[in-house]
Amino acid sequence: MNGVLVTGGERPDLSLVDHLFKDKVYICAADSGLDYCIQNGLKPDYILGDMDSLADKTVLEGFSEDMIEEHSEEKDYTDTELGLLHLKEAGCTEIAVIGGGGGRLDHLIAVLALFDRPDAPDLWYTAREEVIHIRGHYSGTGNQGETVSFFPVGPDDCRMASSGLKWPLDTLCWSKGDVGISNTVLKRDFSIDMKEGRIILIRGLGKDLQSL
Repeated sequence: MNGVLVTGGERPDLSLVDHLFKDKVYICAADSGLDYCIQNGLKPDYILGDMDSLADKTVLEGFSEDMIEEHSEEKDYTDTELGLLHLKEAGCTEIAVIGGGGGRLDHLIAVLALFDRPDAPDLWYTAREEVIHIRGHYSGTGNQGETVSFFPVGPDDCRMASSGLKWPLDTLCWSKGDVGISNTVLKRDFSIDMKEGRIILIRGLGKDLQSL
């Protein structure tokens, strides 16, 4: 089962992520992620968080109590972490996060840090970017000339092979702190094969394809 966590921060227009909701999917709304769900006609299966950024807490009255998990603001985990934990416990094997862009830098870094963990999400969508977690083979579709960037995640060094990129990744060995900024897609189909470690691919979303 696929899961989608809608959290706070800047989020994309629904038209850019509606493919996530085409098939049956389990939706968890974290705090003000519920506002996004309501605005876009999405029905969450579960709602959690400290609700400190929810526009109007009275909207919770429209949902069953057994699908709401309210936390104190003085907690050890962020709402996003709690949402990911819930989706894992619900049996979701592939998880996409919507939100977390813009706003406070520490919140942005906190979401990015999730990709260093063994149970990291598979996708992350901010208002302007798509982040793809690559653990093994990845086949991508892009526009010729599109800009893509890569970052190693997790504790291990990264070795990989690529096709369809202006600057191949085949001879590289990346450690934490290395970056691969502003590579270019040469043709519609491109691919990445991880030999060791994990990376994230960051690309523009929608009209911002060329802006990274």
